[in-house]
Amino acid sequence: MYMKALYQKIRSLQGKNYGLYKSLADRSWDFGDFVLEFLHVQGDPYAPASRVMIKASLLMLGFPSEWGGSFERRLALSDYLYRRLSALVREKYPDRDAAVVFDTAGPEMLVRNALWVDNGELRACLQVRLPGDGRKIQAEAAAEILTMVLPDLVSAALYNSGESKKDGVEPELVEHYRVLAERKEILSQLEERGLCAFVPDGAVLPRASGLSELPMEGAVPFVSPEEMAVTLVANGREIRGMGIPKGITVISGGAFHGKSTLLQALTKSVYPHIPGDGREGIVVSESAVRVGVEDGRSVRGTDLSQFVRDLPGGISTKNFTTACASGSTSEAANLMEAMEAGSDVFLIDEDSSAVNFLIRDVRVRKLLGDDREPLIPLTDRICEIKGRSFILVAGACGDFLDLADNIIVMASYKAECARINGKNVAAGLSDSAVGSAAGDGAKVVPGLPAFVEPECRDFAEYVKPLLPSLRPASAVERQVKVKISGDTLLQIGFLVSDTSKAGALVDKQQRFGAGFMLLNLCQNAASNNDANGESAKATIMERINALCEKIKNVGFRNLPQGLSREMSLPRPIDIACVLYRLRDNGR
Repeated sequence: MYMKALYQKIRSLQGKNYGLYKSLADRSWDFGDFVLEFLHVQGDPYAPASRVMIKASLLMLGFPSEWGGSFERRLALSDYLYRRLSALVREKYPDRDAAVVFDTAGPEMLVRNALWVDNGELRACLQVRLPGDGRKIQAEAAAEILTMVLPDLVSAALYNSGESKKDGVEPELVEHYRVLAERKEILSQLEERGLCAFVPDGAVLPRASGLSELPMEGAVPFVSPEEMAVTLVANGREIRGMGIPKGITVISGGAFHGKSTLLQALTKSVYPHIPGDGREGIVVSESAVRVGVEDGRSVRGTDLSQFVRDLPGGISTKNFTTACASGSTSEAANLMEAMEAGSDVFLIDEDSSAVNFLIRDVRVRKLLGDDREPLIPLTDRICEIKGRSFILVAGACGDFLDLADNIIVMASYKAECARINGKNVAAGLSDSAVGSAAGDGAKVVPGLPAFVEPECRDFAEYVKPLLPSLRPASAVERQVKVKISGDTLLQIGFLVSDTSKAGALVDKQQRFGAGFMLLNLCQNAASNNDANGESAKATIMERINALCEKIKNVGFRNLPQGLSREMSLPRPIDIACVLYRLRDNGR
């Protein structure tokens, strides 16, 4: 048997010092159909679990060669097998302190380092707790885990069990691929149709609860209003749904009628979802960003002058820096940074926004004047921002109605096109009632300087002040550590980033992915100098996009520390959002 050598090696360690487990990492162990490697061996029974990697060719696992081809097929196969392996490990080892641990996944289909397919090969990483009696090795129990349990998991979860089926694989895998293939086709058609988002008929938008990502049972399926209905062709079939045109779209409606639920579904759908989630057919621009208030966030060198005039004391907002932004300035920073990073769709809910950033009624304008109010509200700027779209939930901020290109009203969880009615309502009110600075549906506010688009900053220049804090925690540590406190506070060396509202990050795996990728990019920026000792020029997004493309091709295995723990790939724009929030943990 191919596993015999490993079995004999483990048995030879019976009763010896626990540290000798590390000798298992000296070589790869060939099991015939797959190879086992040790990425990390724990130092004692109470240390974090060991990490092993299983490598196997798709041919050996019984999958047709095309499943190692396009990115969509590789992502579908990787995600499908990840969920099979995760479910099997949870079934056999429900305890988090069990002998074998493999993370669970949310409904998003993501590039994960724990299981990825590239170059016709599958790599799966699991945590294994090597047994010990105090500081002594328990060889029999270890041999059972490594030479019996792991092969059984591979056999049950990773082999193709659908070779006799119509498509040569399980129907569930075909559905995984269908969702991704249709999403790709619909994304290309959005641009052709002048749309920024698409919500198919039959989509289930609400979730089972505020703590669950499962679809709500008995929810009202989405149906497009006739005026906004479009039919797209993807994967050879016609799909009808609501097309949201580019421009300014207002979603209105009464409380608890579904307007924020629609916006949340669009926010989540920047990532593809698994079949059965209810949102798998929703497609929105891949660079869409949720923008809202973020009291206390750090801002460093961002140009806020398009929304914030100079502050009291002559403080310029063209290169604005603060360790504790107010609600309105934080939202202005979030919007300008998202523009800088290339977002073309902004999702805004009045419930999570600073009111004085969104609107200012005529009474307050008369009371304060522009000389005592540095803020320029979004209503004064939104129509000048060309080539980008806004989707806003407005149940109370009616100023946006006469500025909107499209108006959707959610009534009893059903979408209605209300553009004509909304325009008539806005036009029928006096300027003092509506509170618009423009008045009479005007698109440009007199006397306001023209809007200037932000340019993406140079990566090396932006991170240069951060580099001194990018160091190990002590002299004995060789590597900069990436940690997460709570669920969202990311720490990279002595830098921290509150990622709770950074882009559309969905879980800790993505936050760790962003952290290790930024660590790698910053370290490269510190060492990647030209002949004159200056860092090679590239913008923030050029650096991030290039690294993301590499990981989409070969996974995380070429990233330093890329297999050290579970992580998944965020969108480039989400990584930029994490970067913009990085600060020294002492400030």
